[in-house]
This record gives sequence, C-alpha cells and structure tokens, in this order.
Amino acid sequence: MPALVAGPLDDLARQMAARPEPPTGGALLIAMHLAVLVSRLMPAVGWVAAERHADGEPVWTGRSRPYDESTVRKRARDLAARGATELVARAVEASVEQAVAASRAKAVAYTDMFDQVYWTKKPAYAAPISNLGKRLLAATYFGLTVVQVNETAALAYHVSWHKPASPLQDALEALHDAPRRAAWLAQNLRLHIWDRGGSGRPTLRWALARRIPYLTVSQGATSWARYRRLPRVFTRSRVPVFVQRDVAVARGAPRGSSPELVVYPAHPERGRRATKALRYRCGRPLPKPELRALDRIYKTRWPSNENVIKALVAVGFRRNLDRGLTLTTSRGTDGRTARLQVRQRALNEKIAALHPTTISRLIRKARPLVREQQKCAAERAEIAAIPQDRGARMNEGAERLCKNLMLLVYNRLKLLLAQSPSEDVRKMTPARIQELLLGRQMVACHQERAITLWVDLLASPTERALQDELVRLLNGQALRLHAQELRIRLRAPDEPAPQRQPDGLA
Repeated sequence: MPALVAGPLDDLARQMAARPEPPTGGALLIAMHLAVLVSRLMPAVGWVAAERHADGEPVWTGRSRPYDESTVRKRARDLAARGATELVARAVEASVEQAVAASRAKAVAYTDMFDQVYWTKKPAYAAPISNLGKRLLAATYFGLTVVQVNETAALAYHVSWHKPASPLQDALEALHDAPRRAAWLAQNLRLHIWDRGGSGRPTLRWALARRIPYLTVSQGATSWARYRRLPRVFTRSRVPVFVQRDVAVARGAPRGSSPELVVYPAHPERGRRATKALRYRCGRPLPKPELRALDRIYKTRWPSNENVIKALVAVGFRRNLDRGLTLTTSRGTDGRTARLQVRQRALNEKIAALHPTTISRLIRKARPLVREQQKCAAERAEIAAIPQDRGARMNEGAERLCKNLMLLVYNRLKLLLAQSPSEDVRKMTPARIQELLLGRQMVACHQERAITLWVDLLASPTERALQDELVRLLNGQALRLHAQELRIRLRAPDEPAPQRQPDGLA
C-alpha cells in the first residue's frame, strides 16, 4: 500500500522537512513514518490491533520488527502538530484538481455529513445516530466532499470536522472557507449536489451569495397536477416538468441570482397515473436535457457520494484515533450565538441610519431600538450563563491527518482502478482490494535489483481473474522500494514456496 503513494509521500516529507519548525528527523525518516502510518490505516482496527496486522512493515522500513503502536501514535500527533494535516489535505485536493484538468470537462461535487460514534463515561454532547436506532450517543460529525471526475472515478476532495448535530451548511462553509478552494470550485464545477438537509432558505441564500450551482430537493412532496402553467419539458413517459422561479429563496438572495424550483414526478416511469412529485431546488437554470432526467442526475448522489462514505467507513474511516474531550459550547448554543450576532448587526445598522430632525422624533424612533437592544443584552447574558460542563472531541490530535492520508490512498486506488477495462474492477472498494490482494499473506524475496512479493492465488476462478487484473494494474505502475523495482507475483497453492530471505516475511 505505501508504494502506491510513495511519490506524494516523498513530496510531503520534503515539504515538512523544509518548514521553519520541522518534525524530528530528515525527509527520509518522515517519509518512512508517513508510509508506516498509511499501512496502519486501512485495517478497520485501532492502534494496538493495527500493530498485529503490520507483518509486512519490515519490508518497507528495513527494521527487524514493526514499530510499536505507541511510537506510531506519538509520531502521528507530532506530525499533525507541525502542520502535516494541511499539507496532506492540499495533496488530496491536488490529486482531484489534476484529474479534473486531465478530463477537460466540468465536474460534479457532492457534500454530505457522516457521524463518528465514540463511547465515554464522561459527560459529553450527544447527537442522534441514525444507523443505531436513533439512540443518543456521543459523536463527532465530519463533512466529506466528493468530486465526480468522470463516469468511473469519484474522488474525495475535502473532509472537515464538526461538533455533534452540526447542519450540512457547516460542511459547506468549511469547504468554501479557503479562497483558493472556493475559486477552483467556482471555475470547475457544473453542479454541486447535496441532500435535503441543506434545502433550507438560509443555506440556499448563502449558496447563491457565493454563486454555487447547487441542486437539492425540498422536504415533503407535492402533486404535479396542481400546477397549471405550461410545463418547461416532458419526460419520456410524457409527464410534465414544471419550472418556476424559487421566490422564497430569491426574496433574500443577492441581485442577479436566478434560483429555480423544479416540480418533477417522483415516479416518472409510471406515467401520468402517478401524480406525486418532488420539488427540486437549483441555483441556476438547467438545460432541457438535464430537466428531462433530473431524477437520475440527483440520484447520482448515491453511487458517487453515499457509497464512497460507506466504502471508506468499511476500512476504518470511522475509527476513533483520538478520544480527548474538551469542555466547550454545544452546536445549539453556537447557532443561538450566531443568530444573536445577526440581530445585533441589523440593530446597529438601524441605529447608524437614525437621523431624526426633532427631539420628539428621536424619542419615538429610538424607543423600539432601545427595547431591542435590551433584549439582545438579556439574551447575551443568558447565553453566557450556560455552563460548559460537557465535553466534545475537538480537532486537536492526529485524526484529521489520518483521514486525509486515507483519502490520498483512496484517490490513488480509484484512479488506478479506472484504468481497467473490467467494470467489476473499476467498482471495487478498498475493503474488496484488501480481501483480494493487499490484505493477504505475502512472501517477499529480495533479489539483486528487485523485490518480488509472492501472493497466494485464490481458488475461485472468478476471484482469481480479479486478482490477476489487480496485479496487472499494480505492476504497470513501476512501483519501487528502496531504489529497487517492486513486483507482485501470484503463486498457485501447489507451487513450491519461493526462497525467502531472513527479513522477507510479509
């Protein structure tokens, strides 16, 4: 696995070594530790159990035994504290930007939130965890943005850290927080799709202010038979699709924006017998071909976004690598504070615009403003009195660094699989690759100018064909290890074992 991203890891190591306060050791040692960290992330286990899965680590490090889990954990925290997280995150973004530039076409982005449950005996903020029966558990929320480069490659672009119960808008704001990232998205995105959790008017007005070409769906359903205006287009089953200006969103949006509300049949394949419809909201007018297939365009969110999150979670993306709790405010209190700040700014603007010509007019106009000022002061005092007696996991350790390293490996794997003519191989998840090849026992044979990894051939003919294709793709990358060529070979069960070197067991 480290050999797949050896080039990016070497570049990251050189950048870290050139920083004003570099981590201990030179670029070679930093690159080795990053490679060790990458190899420990894919198994869906913790730090201690990952050490038991690291039998092949001596082949990469040249040591007689794997690193202790405490050494890897401390080294990861040291790298994160010295700026490695931002460098790796930039490498993840660069891998997507290069793929989009090579495709010479506009991309589609997807943003969603996922939760990471953790168990603690200390008082902690909680959130509803949907896949655990709506029970209240302590959790951390992460926002993940995926970019669909072409029909086969959906690459992870950005991951952000949030408090429990954070709304989808928090992930969108974190994505567009960096001006460089926001400028690239504005230039290269054709659509930005998210689910109905971000269909509220404040979120859509925020997106319109930043010229984001969003596409989402509103809560609830309607009937297309209620609409009497001429439809814009018809589906293949001759069901009308109604398009109108999204007045509710446009009322508080910037001038020049043109949000639209599209009433699309929920079951277009049933024809006019089914009148149930969904209300899609988009930030700009869509062409007629996209309006005719709007349901299929929106539903690409599942294979290109939901399945990506599930595939990453299956290999340990949801592991808790740092469990420290920090006493802080809840997400509800943060939202209340933000709304109070908006009220205060609006009130200050009214006070600044107050220019009465007489004393009586000053008293009459200032009286409601004083009452509003008193209400704001009372609410501010009430918020300040809320005790910070519950903890939340904050972005202070190595977990975000580990997540970005996993995204870097995931993008490299997806770009590699996209080169295969087999659809089954192109749709493989990291867990499936681990099962077929990377997670299997290997024997490393050191030769004069090459290192050969011998892997046992699978018994099933179907899985054997997939294993052959994976080996072909990997060997086609000209992988290198310690300035030596790295090759992978398959060995039949009845074939004699290759001659092993003393440190060659993987």
